[in-house]
Amino acid sequence: MDSSDLYRISEELRKESRSTYNRLRSIDADAQFVTDVSQMFPGFPVIGNERCGVWYVDPQIAHADSVYFKSTDGHTGNWKFSLRRANTHVFAALARHGGCLIVDSTRKGKSMPDSFSRTIPVWCAVWNTAIRMVRGVEWDCALHTPPSMVSESESSQMQELVPRFVQSLLESGMDIGELTGSVGKPLRPIWVTRDQRLAMPPDFGDADFVPVVCVSASSTRDCGQGFMYVQGAADDHELWAGELTAQLYWQHRAELLRDRNECLAVVKRITQQCVQSNGSTGFSFIRTTNVAVGGQASGQPPACWTHFDAIINCRAPELAVDAEHAKRYLYMPITDSKRGQSEMAGAIPRALEFVRPFVSSNARVLVHCAQGSNLSVCVALAILVQYFDAQGEFRINARSEVTKQMIQKRLLWITTAYAKANPQRAMLKQVNRHFMDLVFERALGMMQSEWRRVELERMEWEVERVRLKARISASEKRIAQLSTLYTVSQKHITMLEKMLGSNGNSANSANSSEPVDVAVSEVVKVTQSTRERSRRLLEQCLEEIEALANGKVDLQPPEIAAAPLEALRRGEFGAGGSSAASLGLLASKASAQPKLNGIIESEPAGEPAPSMASTAQLAEPASEDAAHASDDEGSQPERRPIRRISEQRRQRRASSAGALTVDEVDTNGAPWREQRVLAGHMDCVRAVDTRGDVAASGGDDGVVAVWALEAARPRRPGARDAGPTAMLRGHLSAVTSVTVGAEHVYAGGLDSSIRAWALPAAGGACGDDVAGVFPAREYAGHTDAVWGLALAPHASLLASVSADATCRLWSTDAQQTPAAPRATLRGAHCPTALCFARDGGGDARLAVGYASGLVDVRDLGAASSAVAFHAGSRVTRVAQQGALLAVACAGGAVQVYDARTGASVLGSSGILAYPAAGVAATAVDIADPFLVTGGSDGAVKWWDWRRPQRSVCEVGSAHAQKADEGVCAVRFAAGSDVLTAGADGLVRLFSNAS
Repeated sequence: MDSSDLYRISEELRKESRSTYNRLRSIDADAQFVTDVSQMFPGFPVIGNERCGVWYVDPQIAHADSVYFKSTDGHTGNWKFSLRRANTHVFAALARHGGCLIVDSTRKGKSMPDSFSRTIPVWCAVWNTAIRMVRGVEWDCALHTPPSMVSESESSQMQELVPRFVQSLLESGMDIGELTGSVGKPLRPIWVTRDQRLAMPPDFGDADFVPVVCVSASSTRDCGQGFMYVQGAADDHELWAGELTAQLYWQHRAELLRDRNECLAVVKRITQQCVQSNGSTGFSFIRTTNVAVGGQASGQPPACWTHFDAIINCRAPELAVDAEHAKRYLYMPITDSKRGQSEMAGAIPRALEFVRPFVSSNARVLVHCAQGSNLSVCVALAILVQYFDAQGEFRINARSEVTKQMIQKRLLWITTAYAKANPQRAMLKQVNRHFMDLVFERALGMMQSEWRRVELERMEWEVERVRLKARISASEKRIAQLSTLYTVSQKHITMLEKMLGSNGNSANSANSSEPVDVAVSEVVKVTQSTRERSRRLLEQCLEEIEALANGKVDLQPPEIAAAPLEALRRGEFGAGGSSAASLGLLASKASAQPKLNGIIESEPAGEPAPSMASTAQLAEPASEDAAHASDDEGSQPERRPIRRISEQRRQRRASSAGALTVDEVDTNGAPWREQRVLAGHMDCVRAVDTRGDVAASGGDDGVVAVWALEAARPRRPGARDAGPTAMLRGHLSAVTSVTVGAEHVYAGGLDSSIRAWALPAAGGACGDDVAGVFPAREYAGHTDAVWGLALAPHASLLASVSADATCRLWSTDAQQTPAAPRATLRGAHCPTALCFARDGGGDARLAVGYASGLVDVRDLGAASSAVAFHAGSRVTRVAQQGALLAVACAGGAVQVYDARTGASVLGSSGILAYPAAGVAATAVDIADPFLVTGGSDGAVKWWDWRRPQRSVCEVGSAHAQKADEGVCAVRFAAGSDVLTAGADGLVRLFSNAS
């Protein structure tokens, strides 16, 4: 059984656990608990809380009316006292019976809903306080909440809101004295849950409060026997019960619960047969307006025409109306659910137009629906708002005069006069939208107010922006100063360590019991001794070289590294002496057998010997201290071999293995040396690109730095660090890709956006004004991180790849911002890198590398691939030179392909640039005849890829590792310069000294 089968089975079990039959059986079990609790309070009426609680109350014990305490009014941090749900009709039952039971449930795994733990306690506290203020009596007005559900901190926060709720109740215009005149004690909530049943019925006869018993019907435990129990099964019944209502369920309860397999068929049959029997029979006039709201039975002919002059039917079955009453009857079939919102929006204008002649003549109008609680209430509310003033007199109110407070007060008229009113929020929104849609005058006023607010905020932002710019500038200067100080300190520490380390054990013995204070004179003495030892060693090497050059020894001519040989030619290792003295010294020792000790392995013929002028400088006699130092073998410096791979050995290894490893170092290539450190970023630098003399870099600090390479190149010895000419901000997270165009620099980041800034003018810095903060353009379309960017040569086209598995093409000439993509390419795998390459005709092709190792090359505008090949492991970078593609992979290998045919230029295995386990080739760039690569170990390596052996030209460890990241990007600049970027937050400039 695979994972798909397990998923399918789990989905079937989940659906079965929420089936209609299991829900109805769960409701039946919970309803039995409610019946048991009601027997403990025989004098209290049982009232269901709309819309879920009414399912759990048996009609034989249910009160005639229901209540509506909404759980969302009690959500933490969003506590409300809703005048629309004032539930004033409960006071009559409380006064008559001395208390009541309110039934509800929850499906969230809690023991009681928020309507019980928070909404009803707030309702009781607000009414208690309002009654005390109106009557002037002293009684308990505190907020009582269940301690197991509401913390003391939350309860105190709710208590602080009670005075504000009381003020809104007093300002609503309700006659509090008349509504609550029969209530003689303060209200207090009492909670009964199914998990904590009462052992014996409580006695509230002598209590100093009126109990409002909140009965939570559902259990947090599985109470099912023969079925799967669903906690709060009646919640959101319109989503699973269809047309089945609580009244229909209780009428056909036995038939619905008889057979699991026939349950759905019975529900369908009952709802079709009993459409005529699910309506409400009562109606109520709203104040003195002669507008009534009622249920389905209130509009049944012919009796309805004796009570009303006009009837509006919403959703109830259409009545058979004779010709005499046809003009006084309006039928509007509106769906009684959230799906009927659009129907309600179209029905309100029709109802207002139909009812206008009747309300203007004070005729009696009935608005009814099947239940009389939702649709008819919303239509009647629209009529009251449009045609009646605050005193209930006819007056046509202009839409510009209608306010939200007016709508709330008209709704309060309906809820206080008609207890069954329980309109849905979605339907009430349609009433608000009809009257609150912005007319021109209101829109103009709001726009003026909004404009003033925006201008004030803009001025505050300008002041704050200047302040932040000053702080950022000061911080950047301070960081640059600290970075320079750190570099200088590191150099000084290194020099001191070398000077102190050369003293050895004689100057600072580890077993010495007394500390030794190394004086400056001793350090100078040690330094002189070291120099003498080095001079003596070089003299010995020179003797051996001269002997080999004169043919005194039958060995191959040795190889001398280029840099030391040039130093010897320039005579930098000594001072004084003459050529004659040097010749005499070397001639006297020419017969001595040279002791190479494996220093030189082999050398091709043709290497020039050192000049006589330079060798003469090594003929000076050694000092006495140097002589003593040379006699001590322990003080001799370690002789390290200069390894050279012979041509025959290289050919043998190339034929036996597919690629050379980094252990086979060929120093005969171009000697790149670090020339400058470009410091400006505060975190890992992930991208770098150049165009002419301009370079740009982006990193995890969300900043794009622009550099002038000509100014960055050192003009004097010791010049190391260089700062950027511009710092471009705008990305909300790390910058992952950068490309430089003719007039703009483009950057993509983890925030899924692509932004473009205008390049600074020569000698200027666009980061010093708003252009550095606000990008000139923005390209929106990606939904995840942007991994790579590339500009098409000789075309106004920008390409990008993203973690949303798309490659998108953008027009760089687009004027609107944010600009939309011109085209979107989707593949089966996630793209990771891209570049533009040339085909045989000189046209540009788009090359995209994927996480699967696939490289796809296609013509612009083509629907299918022109060339596709597999590079091995995940592609990390692709670079191009003409029709050649250089591809770096996560496995450490680097390969070069022909973009026209997809053939490998280096063979099937390529160059294994980073053979160590876990080290990835993270960056690559190509420029004839060299290939530069970067690895996650921090090493930058140069390769001459045109040689058949593909030998390494030079290896340098350029960037420090940070969190398993080293070199993040490499790029050839003008000439043979190379820019590298790494996790240490630096950009380094390397130059070819040859």
